[in-house]
Amino acid sequence: MENNWKYPKQVKKMKFTEEHQDKVFYGLNNLNKRKNKSRKLLYSSVAAIFIILFSFELFVPYMSNVFANIPLISHFIKEEEQNREEMEKILELVVPIVERNGTDLKDLNIMTETKEVSVKLKGYSGDYEDIAQNIEEHLGNNGFQEYTVKAIRYEKEESQSKISPEESKEWKQNMEDAKKLKNTLKKRLKEKRYELLFPVSVRINDTEGVFVNVTVPESETRIKQLKDILKKEAKSYEDKVKLDVRQVQKIAREQEKRWEKTNAISHIGRALMEAEHLPVIGFAYSFHPYPLQIKIKTSLDANDSDASEIADEIRSEINVFIQSNEKNKSIREDKYRIIVLSKDKNEID
Repeated sequence: MENNWKYPKQVKKMKFTEEHQDKVFYGLNNLNKRKNKSRKLLYSSVAAIFIILFSFELFVPYMSNVFANIPLISHFIKEEEQNREEMEKILELVVPIVERNGTDLKDLNIMTETKEVSVKLKGYSGDYEDIAQNIEEHLGNNGFQEYTVKAIRYEKEESQSKISPEESKEWKQNMEDAKKLKNTLKKRLKEKRYELLFPVSVRINDTEGVFVNVTVPESETRIKQLKDILKKEAKSYEDKVKLDVRQVQKIAREQEKRWEKTNAISHIGRALMEAEHLPVIGFAYSFHPYPLQIKIKTSLDANDSDASEIADEIRSEINVFIQSNEKNKSIREDKYRIIVLSKDKNEID
C-alpha cells in the first residue's frame, strides 16, 4: 500500500509507517461498534496503526444501473483527503511555535469533527495555558478560528515488561539469525525454481525454536523436497523446527495484489463502518479461496421488513464504488462475492 502522506520537512521524524502486509481482523461476535464521524490524527514518536475490521452473492461486473446510486464510499475518501490536508496544515502551524519555545512536541492529536487540538510537550518549563493560547491564536490567524487548543505535559508510559540486558541481547541475536536464514532460504528456493506467492517468513525464539512459513502455488508438487530444504537450513540454527508450508491458488494471490494496490478494501470497510445511516458493525474479507469474499455484519434482524432493502443498499454501495472510482480500473473486471449478515450472522438476501 502506498503511503500518500506528505510531511513537512521539520516533522519527518514523526512520520508514521503503515503496515499493510498483515491483515487486521476483528472478531465479529463481540464487536461493539460506535458510529463516530470525527477524524483523529495522532502524531507520535510511536508508529500508529489504523485498525479496521476486515476479512458472500457472486458479483460479475456489470454497468447497467450501477451509477444510479450516490457514491458514498468515494465521498468518504474525498472527505478523508480534505481532513488530512487540514490536519497537515495545522501541524505545520503548530511546530514552529513549539520550536520557538524550546520544547519537544511528542504528540499532536487533531480532532476535525470536534475542532480540538491536543498538544503533548516534553521538557517545557513555561505555562501550558499560555502556549496553548499562542497556538490557538496562531491557528485563528491562519484560517482555523474554530479550533480550541489544549497543551499538556508529556508523560512517558511505563513499560509493562522489564527486559534484562541478557534477554535483549538474545532477542537481537535471534532477529539477526532469522534475517540470515530468510535470505538463505530465498536463495535456495530460487535455485530450485520454487515460486513464492508470499515472502518467506522466519521467526526464532525460545518457544517455537525456528518457525518458517512458505507459500507456494497449489500446483506445486515438490512439497516433500521443499520441507526437506527448509528443515535442513533451519536446523543449523536450532534443533526445534516448526514448518508452515501452504499452497494457495495463484489466481487468488494475483487478485489480492491487484486489490492491495488500489486500497479499495480499506476504503470500503472504513466508509461502511462510519456511515451513520447504515447499520454496519463488522467487516471482513478473504482472497483465499478465489474469488474475493467480502462479509459484512449488521445489527439488523433478518426478519425486519426493510432488512433486504438495506442489504441491497450496502451491496450496491460497494458495487458502485468499485465500478465508478477512477483508482479501481484494475479491479473492475474482477469477480467477488458479498454476504450481508444479520446480527445473528444469518445471510440477508
